[in-house]
Amino acid sequence: MNVTPSLSLNGRWKFTKLAESTLDKRSVPLKNPQSRAIQVPANWYLEGEEFAGEALYEREFKAPALQKGQAAFLRFKGADYFLKAELNGHLLGTHEGYFQAFEFSATTALQGRNRLKVWVESPKENRQVWPHDKHLIKGIFNHHDARPGSWDPEHGQDHNTGGLWNSVELLIVDHVYLKRTQVDSVLLKNGQAVVNLKLVLINVAESGAYDIQVDFRGEGFAQRAQTKKNAHLQRGQTEVHISQTLKNPRLWWTWDQGEPNLYRASISIRRSETGRMVEGGEVRFGIREVRITPEWKFLLNGRPFFPRATNIIPTQWLSEYTAPKAQRDVRMMKEAHLNGVRVHAHVNREEFYAACDEAGLFVWQDFALQWSYEATDAFTRNACRQVKDMVRLLYNHPSIIVWCCHNEPSHNREELDPVLARAVKEEDDSRFVDTASDFRYHPYPGWYWESSTIKDAPGGIGPDATFFSEFGAQALPDVSTLRKTFRPKELWPPEWKAWALRDFQYYQTFNVARIDMGKSLSEFSANSQRYQASLLKEYIQSFRLRKYKPVNGYFQFMFVDCWPSITWSVVDYFRKPKLGYFALQTASQPLLPVWRLHSTRFNRGDVVNWGKSFLANLQVVNDYPYPLKGLKVEIRVADPAGKILFREGRTCGVPADSVSQPFAVQERFNHTKGFTVPEKGRYGTYRIEMRVWDRRGKLAAQNEERFEVVPKKF
Repeated sequence: MNVTPSLSLNGRWKFTKLAESTLDKRSVPLKNPQSRAIQVPANWYLEGEEFAGEALYEREFKAPALQKGQAAFLRFKGADYFLKAELNGHLLGTHEGYFQAFEFSATTALQGRNRLKVWVESPKENRQVWPHDKHLIKGIFNHHDARPGSWDPEHGQDHNTGGLWNSVELLIVDHVYLKRTQVDSVLLKNGQAVVNLKLVLINVAESGAYDIQVDFRGEGFAQRAQTKKNAHLQRGQTEVHISQTLKNPRLWWTWDQGEPNLYRASISIRRSETGRMVEGGEVRFGIREVRITPEWKFLLNGRPFFPRATNIIPTQWLSEYTAPKAQRDVRMMKEAHLNGVRVHAHVNREEFYAACDEAGLFVWQDFALQWSYEATDAFTRNACRQVKDMVRLLYNHPSIIVWCCHNEPSHNREELDPVLARAVKEEDDSRFVDTASDFRYHPYPGWYWESSTIKDAPGGIGPDATFFSEFGAQALPDVSTLRKTFRPKELWPPEWKAWALRDFQYYQTFNVARIDMGKSLSEFSANSQRYQASLLKEYIQSFRLRKYKPVNGYFQFMFVDCWPSITWSVVDYFRKPKLGYFALQTASQPLLPVWRLHSTRFNRGDVVNWGKSFLANLQVVNDYPYPLKGLKVEIRVADPAGKILFREGRTCGVPADSVSQPFAVQERFNHTKGFTVPEKGRYGTYRIEMRVWDRRGKLAAQNEERFEVVPKKF
């Protein structure tokens, strides 16, 4: 945040579609192009413009006369994808990319009354190169199986994301412009921390001396410090470095490991000659240290922790993803007991990362590369420039602990991605850099491979697998959402081509997962959601029980739909949870009791637990960094009517950051002990309910398993 005065240029602009175009400049000018008013900021699709190509934005505005020592900059906070700006007939500059904030000098072109023209082009890729040799660096916004059209050659680039999707403003700079502030911190062995600031300053006046003061304060806690520096700034850009030692710093943690403590640094810049303040700003940061081992063991501030995370693509059009919407998604992830999120193959907007900082969710940040791209030196140069833009843009967010250069590359894995990793490390050597997120970390047993073959399948989960950054299964949203998504004639019986364009995968649904469609849309939705929920819970519980031996974390794929569709999400586009959300929520509890059934079907008179104590087989996962003592644990069995047929409870403690079996004892099999299905018991679904209370009597964790009691066949 800067104190440099700004004139917002948001609002209604004149908008003229000029041409439909593809990347190879095969532009088809529109005959008799029509102009209309359009809102800025907005992706043009959300303003009713379904096209890929070039458009002209125009508006007029008044500006104050510049005084001596002042300058003007035209700032764009987000434009997709190619941009050219002209002010009063003077070319200000051009830009390529979709996520960057950037500015052009407007000093010489600025007048009292101004006419601004901005050409924005967001073309399609030529179908001869799309999708295997793409050029546009847009990640999932240009090619993905969860975006509009999925892989369809004709429709896979539908619903274009082009436009001025973030704010446009005119900055009036008085002598000095604080262009960027970068904050680093180093934890010392004596418990102190050194905070290093790099200020990128642009002096638009004559060279001179300036007094710079930085005030540090804790956000929500009482800790303050102040430092000052005098700097001589030549005309143009200068970097100024400032350091401050903080005693007893409050560290940033994920919410389950501690508090996500944040600091603010307020910067004021004054002319030494007069003492007049000419620029100021504020930056928020956290103090923390990140390390990830080659085996994917995650350490935060020197302490191992277990990632319970998801992948997110929260929207297909960034202009609609407001701060309240980002905060809602972060809140829902935290309520699902997740401590982290992977921003999947795109760069999101500032508000999302700020919400993660505040909530204590760590972020795995992907660069905007998805699958395959052209193998040229020109593309490598462009990608290196843009990946550095990403790092500089998001650098100060303590929630980000991983940079990943590419998701699921093919030929680019050895040619492009190592160069990108080097470029990222040049900008940031404090975080872990993953060269590429490869298929070997993306098992999909039960979706792309049958569960019965997972031990040998290339997409299976082997005994030595240590880390999973994607896994899951599709599920239909509920009927009310499906009715918002499809036209009535497409909905039931399903118009499969229309469903495929909404990302539904027929083969995997019916031939791999073998989901029963049922006799109605509601049955199909329920069966689909039950399958996804069962798969997620089963695998996540398995990962949790193998914590550090050898599993070091998981990222479920994925959290929410980015448009009205049918995908792997556990929350639909309208933010209505599926059953999978609640399965994810249960299986991701930091304190998790697990009791494994050896079968899910029994007859009357069968012994459910081999005649052993239920508690003896109970396992408890504790992801908290401290031991828990005085836990009251209860297991009970309820019949289909909810009647409690069996109950067993005891008190225990569990170690910090552990998997334990607190009541394990050597027992003989004894069919007179434990639970036996009554000879006259009800047929139907029985529940084995596990509940854990802390020493204050507060419910700390709960879980359940289900089994069916069915008649014998005679």
